[in-house]
Parts: sequence; structure tokens; C-alpha cells
Amino acid sequence: MLRFTDIIVVCVITLASFTAYAHNTKLTHVRVCGDAIDWPPYTYVKDEEAYGFDIDVLNEALMAQGVSYQITMTSWSRCLKGTKSGEFDLAVSASFNSKRDKDYIYTEWYYSITPYYIYSTQRFPQGLNITNINDLSEYKVCGNHGYNYADFGLNEIIRGGNSVKDVLTRLEQGNCEVYLNWIEIIDGIKTIWGLDYISDGLAAKPIPDMSPHKFYMLISRKFSAHNQLKSMLDSYLRTVRNHPQSD
Repeated sequence: MLRFTDIIVVCVITLASFTAYAHNTKLTHVRVCGDAIDWPPYTYVKDEEAYGFDIDVLNEALMAQGVSYQITMTSWSRCLKGTKSGEFDLAVSASFNSKRDKDYIYTEWYYSITPYYIYSTQRFPQGLNITNINDLSEYKVCGNHGYNYADFGLNEIIRGGNSVKDVLTRLEQGNCEVYLNWIEIIDGIKTIWGLDYISDGLAAKPIPDMSPHKFYMLISRKFSAHNQLKSMLDSYLRTVRNHPQSD
């Protein structure tokens, strides 16, 4: 079972040429955070080690340029707070909203995922008549604590539960009628952890006419080398958009 205690993975590169490059840019080490709870295949913890697409990206974008990093896998709420305060220099896998744009420095986007809605087939055996996102406003919609749902464009979203399982339990208990998530995350949980949450009693459907949601990294405005970090990351992230994610 995944433990929610913070897990730290340190990645260091020692080649002299890489170290010289990092020294010249004043960018030698980056403190990174990610979501330890429910964000596979992009970040996840297995046997107390961090894995996923984000780790592959960091290895190529930073370590290959002579910059070491340390990643702390924690709750998403703590990751955001820590990056804003300067405890962390970089948060991975973040969606966009205007408030975050003021609190952090956004990188280029580097992957996108497909928005889905999940509902109880026992409560709605005939399914839901959803033709666009606005139709979901007729239902009691729930989501996860700390997550950004600005891309969905709904005014009322009940934030309850830190994990997918927590919110699905609320859904099955009738505390809400629709749960918003992304199919890549649901599939990642099944593939990597063997947990099939969309089984008997639940159904997951794509939201019609809604484009995939883009994800970015967030750089702390308190990080002294934020300009160098953004330049280094952006250069690499442009090359990896929509590439297949690692398991």
C-alpha cells in the first residue's frame, strides 16, 4: 500500500564538465516536489522510490545538463504551499489557473490528459445525458482537495478526499453525483498499482467537446535561479509534448 509519508529521492551527477556548466549558470541543484498520492503514470512511488514520466523528464532536462535534483513526494497541497514559500524550487505536473500564475512561474506545457466524469450506475442506471461540460452543472459534482478544476469551467465543485478512492467512496455513498478526473490517471492507477476503480457500479465517460487539459511545471518565485531554470526546462519540454509516458 502506498504510504503518504514524504519520500525523498536524491539524484546527483558528478561529471566535471556538467558541474562546470551548472556553475556558470548559477544553477546547480533543484529541490522538486510531486504528488505521492494519485498521479500515475506521471509521478508515483513504488518501494519508496519515485518513478514516472516526470522523473524521466527531470533526468533529461536537468541531470543531462549537469544539474542535480532532489524530489520530495508528498501531498499535492503541501507541494504547492512549499513551492510558493520557497521550501521547494519546482513542482511537477500542475494545471493552469490565473491565481497560480501570480504565485508561481509557469514552464511550457509538456503533456495533456483527457477529462472524464465518473458516476454511479446504481444511482443513474440509464446514464447521464451529457452533451457538454455545462450539463454537469445540473449535478452535485465532487473533486479532490488541492486540485485545480479551472479547466472544467464549473462554479460549484465539492472538494472532498485526498485520493481517488476517497472521492469515489463519497460518490458511492451519495454525497455527490459526479466525480471529475482524467482517464490517463485512472488507467495509470490500474496499470501501475493494479487498482481497478471503474468496475461494477461505476462508469467513466469522456466530457464531450472538451479539449485535453495541459500540464506544466511550477517554478518558485523565491528561487534565485528561476530564470535559468525556466530557460533550461522550456527548451526540453517543447520537445517532449505528447510523447508516450513511461510506466
